[in-house]
Order: sequence, then structure tokens, then C-alpha cells
Amino acid sequence: MAVFAGGRVYRAGPFLSDKDRGMLTIAELMASIAILEERGELNQLDESAYPPEGAINWLYGLTAGFYFNNAHKLEIREAALELAERYYDAVEGRINLLSRDGRGKQIMSAEDIRRFLTEGLYAEKYLQNMETMSFYIRHMPQDLLRTTDPVHEYLTCLLPSEKYHGGGGNLMYQTRLAELDRNPAGVIGAFVDACQALNVFYAVSGIALLFYSYTSGAPARAYPLYRRFPGFLYEDGVNFGLEITRRTDVIRDVNWLTAVNDELLERAGGIEKAHVIAGGEVLLHPYKGGVVFQAGERPHLGDINKGKIPEAYRAVDEFLREVSYEEWEYPYLGVPDDVDAMAFTEEWSRRFERE
Repeated sequence: MAVFAGGRVYRAGPFLSDKDRGMLTIAELMASIAILEERGELNQLDESAYPPEGAINWLYGLTAGFYFNNAHKLEIREAALELAERYYDAVEGRINLLSRDGRGKQIMSAEDIRRFLTEGLYAEKYLQNMETMSFYIRHMPQDLLRTTDPVHEYLTCLLPSEKYHGGGGNLMYQTRLAELDRNPAGVIGAFVDACQALNVFYAVSGIALLFYSYTSGAPARAYPLYRRFPGFLYEDGVNFGLEITRRTDVIRDVNWLTAVNDELLERAGGIEKAHVIAGGEVLLHPYKGGVVFQAGERPHLGDINKGKIPEAYRAVDEFLREVSYEEWEYPYLGVPDDVDAMAFTEEWSRRFERE
């Protein structure tokens, strides 16, 4: 499919024709994304990368982030391990690397994940909950020992010990946008199941730019996209976890899928009030321990330049505003050097509010 922008034709997935490779500017990229948003064809971004050749700054995909406490408890650690195993199967074995404590291991099955995390010296760290444990699994190109390019197949998890003072646990995974066409119910069901298994107080999922690391310069280069398209999810779980420390009484922001536990739901107004905003574009998915708000059949990005904010996102944001985090002490988003990072963080956290 061709997308017309700036007088050129850009092909979505790959985003550019061979003739135009290397000629794409951020302005042209935003114009192309705006057309895909207008047409409801954001899935065309699935195989796109920026820039289209050379080192990749970011990809596009669906990201889900989960926040929970009691990560030192065996049932939570077991749940995280089972989610990693299921994720391996869901991406059809495209995961081939596990990293723990900075050491990588090649994996060839879901069983390898459990064995490498829970046997030998790591049995004490993972199963006996004596130490903080972190790991990630991801796809690594076979011909490379290491790459700093982002990938679609990636799950990362932080499981603090009981004595850890840096905050609760968090888990994040990424999904290709094509899954929304192939198995939309499966995408939503997997998110709801993860919320229940991890006993989250907050979780969120939406279309995101996929970075190798949020500490790289790539998020700052994407700043114009965040300024224009409020529906993008910025899911830096480590940064947000450190910001709220041990708090479990707040959420960061809302997106296409937003989960809160029963305690936060009651503070926001309760399930009966939640049903008032549901029934139109907003759907509710109750589970044992909380509820997931689904803001529309599919995720949307909106477009500030056209005065368009996804109305379903706004409805969920308005309902959950009472439990939204507002005491920012440090900047959350990466921005260019000439941008006030703290001001943009506060603006971003309120991007769905009505004027």
C-alpha cells in the first residue's frame, strides 16, 4: 500500500520505496503516520523502522507494561516465569536469547527459560526470593553477538527482593501490530490474564515506539511524534518504577488497554460508575482483583494538528484522573536538549484532558 506525503510515495512495511530510502524527514514521517491513522491502517507500521536503513532508532509495535508489588513472593515469581514461557510460545520461538545479571544464554525452547533462571546458583535468587532478580528474553539475529537495534520480540522483568528499596516489580512485553488483525481477542486476553497472574495494581498497553533502551538518544529523536500523536504509549517501566518508589496507589497514564486493581477502582468511583462510561467505545474486562478498560476496538494515535484526541482514551482518562500520578519529581520522557523535560512530562501526563 502506498502512502502519499510531501509529494512523494512512501510504502508502508517497508515504509519507503527503494528510490526514496534515506530521504525521509521527521515531518514527512509524521505526515505518513497521520494518513495511516486517518485510514485506520496503523497496522501498516508493523514492519517499518526509522531510519529505513543503517542503525535503527525505533520500530513500531504494541507494548504492554505491568506494575505489581510483593514481587519477592514465590507465587508472583512463578507467575512471571510462566508468562515468559507463554510469551516464548506466542512469538513462535523467535526468542533466542535470555540475559540475567548481564550474562546472556542462547535458548531454544520455553523449557530453557525455566532451567536457566531456576537451576544452580540462580535457584536461590529466583525461587527462594533472597535477592533481586531481573532478566530479559529477546530475539537476537543469529549472525550478531550483540546489536543495539530494537526488536519486536522482547520481554523484560524486574523482581525485587523483600529488602529492595527501589520500588515494586514490573514486567513489559512487546507484540507485533499484525497480532491485532490475526488474533485481537488473544491480544486482549493475554493482557487480562497477565494482570490477574501478577496481581497488578496498574497495567497499560498501546501502540509504542520500540527502543533498544529508553536511556539511548532514540526517545529524544522521537519527540516530534509524541508532540503530535498523543495515543502513543511511552513505557519506560524502570523510570516510572523509580519515580513512584514503593507506591501502589497511583497510575501513570491511560492508553488503549488500562488495568487498575479493585482498590484503585473504588477510589476512582467504583464499578457501577465505570459502567457509565462503558457500553459505547469503552469496554470493561473484569478479572479477579481488578478490571481492564479497553478504549475502543483498536488502538488509535489521534492527531494534535487536526484537533483529534481519541474520545475513548479521554473517557478512561477522565474516570481514572483521581488516581493518576501528579507529583512528578524527575522528567519521565526523553526530549531534545532545547526542550524543558519536566514541563513536557507534566504536559504528557495530561494530554488526554479536555480544555
